[in-house]
Amino acid sequence: MTTESAWILVVDDDPVNRQMLTRLLEQDGYRVDTAAGGRQGLEMLGADPFDVVLLDLVMPEMDGYEVLTRIKADEALKHLPVLMITAVDDVASAARCIEAGAEDYLPKPFDPVVLRARITSSLSRKRMHDLESQHLAEMARLNRRLESRIEEQMAELVRTGELRRFLPHQVADSLLAGVLKPDARFERRRVTALFADLVGFTDLSETLEPEELAEVLNAYLREMTAVAISHGGALDSFIGDGLMVIFGAPVAGDEGEQALAAVRTAIGMRSRMRELAAELATRGLPGDLQIRAGINTGHCTVGIFGSDVMRAYKAVGFTVNIASRLQSEADPGGILCGYRTYSLVQRQVRATRREPLRVKGSARPVEAWEILDLADGPRGETPLPSTSAVEQ
Repeated sequence: MTTESAWILVVDDDPVNRQMLTRLLEQDGYRVDTAAGGRQGLEMLGADPFDVVLLDLVMPEMDGYEVLTRIKADEALKHLPVLMITAVDDVASAARCIEAGAEDYLPKPFDPVVLRARITSSLSRKRMHDLESQHLAEMARLNRRLESRIEEQMAELVRTGELRRFLPHQVADSLLAGVLKPDARFERRRVTALFADLVGFTDLSETLEPEELAEVLNAYLREMTAVAISHGGALDSFIGDGLMVIFGAPVAGDEGEQALAAVRTAIGMRSRMRELAAELATRGLPGDLQIRAGINTGHCTVGIFGSDVMRAYKAVGFTVNIASRLQSEADPGGILCGYRTYSLVQRQVRATRREPLRVKGSARPVEAWEILDLADGPRGETPLPSTSAVEQ
């Protein structure tokens, strides 16, 4: 904002004062308009975009205090700099005006040099405010444009059925059916969490070209996801060369059935990984690839987490943390589950009890069982301890 473009409104009931201020300001290159009273001044401010107001304090009908108060109460005018120029020269009046929002208080007769400095300072602050407002307005416009583009793309994904390729199918179906709301409150629910990790991938990354490595990783994630979905699991997230699957959310189910589904998923993943490793070997891709998995059942907080930019349906809580720790403690090709999961599936699996594990975040050792395979009946049952186990 240059001096030539700045527009100043002088509000004073004394015509001599108005004329004197107009002459002084126009000599400095400002555009100047005047108002003979407070009411007229407010009407002019409501009609035109002034940059600074020079306001007298003592005026008939509506004094400067009231004009100042109304300016600062108006959302469109409250950032407009107001300089009080008055014959009332006392500290109390000055303090009252400054507290009400005035930029400064100049008693008459004023020093023209000081007035010029105050106007220049006020214009600088207003210019910064205007630039900030323009920036915020532009950001809001870009956000609206982005939101519109996202809505259009989401609508296209819904129309073509592609949405289910970007979201877990249970989450996509629940959103489309209106069962799951983007702004829904978090819910406490008992779920079973499964973590699976690819063993040997780090070594493989040192021997393969990036394109080959991406192909292997994509094939692995694709196959493991297919196994999880076939057993009713909802993919929570990909974590590098690992993945997290939850059972019992967003669609609730019987606790025992979801625990067994998680175990079946882990066993299915292990079997499919062996087949995939063999297929890769026939193509000359090295690496002894195996998975290890951790499963745990317990209460979690489930819901949509994130920001306006990105959101995801997730399960969080100590139960999930223990499942992750069990996965990291499992041997290559091994499946470890916690106490609660085993108690729900013990008649359907063959398992061996592991030594209690010390895991980060748990004050007590974690009871763990290694799932060997599904049982063909009651054989291979491992009785639960009656007193020492800790429900995870």
